[in-house]
Amino acid sequence: RTGAAPQVMAALRNLAISLHRLAGATNIAAALRHHSRDALRPLQLLKII
Repeated sequence: RTGAAPQVMAALRNLAISLHRLAGATNIAAALRHHSRDALRPLQLLKII
């Protein structure tokens, strides 16, 4: 892996974890799995839709 891609991916994962914590999730792994199953769920978490 070269370039900035690994750092960007880590930053996005940290953002996702932080958003789940702010939303009140207690089990982060389960919350990440739950939201990864449907493309609209992350947008709902962000209150975009």
